[in-house]
Amino acid sequence: MELVRILGVGLVTAVAALLLRPNKPELAFAVTIAGSAVVLLFAVELAADTFGVFAELGEQTGIDSELIEIVLKIVAIGYLVEFAAGIVEDFGAKSVADKLVFAGKVVIFSVSLPILRAMVSLIAAFLELV
Repeated sequence: MELVRILGVGLVTAVAALLLRPNKPELAFAVTIAGSAVVLLFAVELAADTFGVFAELGEQTGIDSELIEIVLKIVAIGYLVEFAAGIVEDFGAKSVADKLVFAGKVVIFSVSLPILRAMVSLIAAFLELV
């Protein structure tokens, strides 16, 4: 049912923006941003329900909850950057969208450094055992 709401808002937003773009491009931009924000809120609400599953997996496997949070942040950053870049590209600023994607990759790399550090520590511990 959630998917129907998300698709409905997306389709209404796209049609409204297409109808408004020739005569009132500034209003088309506002409609696109507002519709995109609503779609994003629906998606975040839907995704929030699944975060508890990751906490349970962390407890069952013994993985540090901080590492699971980092993975979730990485996924969220990727989705948000792609979402924003898509909106920017829809308005004809492909070069800006490309820069957003690049910046997102840099942010993902910097956020993932604790995972890299944990992996190196784990490998070092295994090498000491051998």
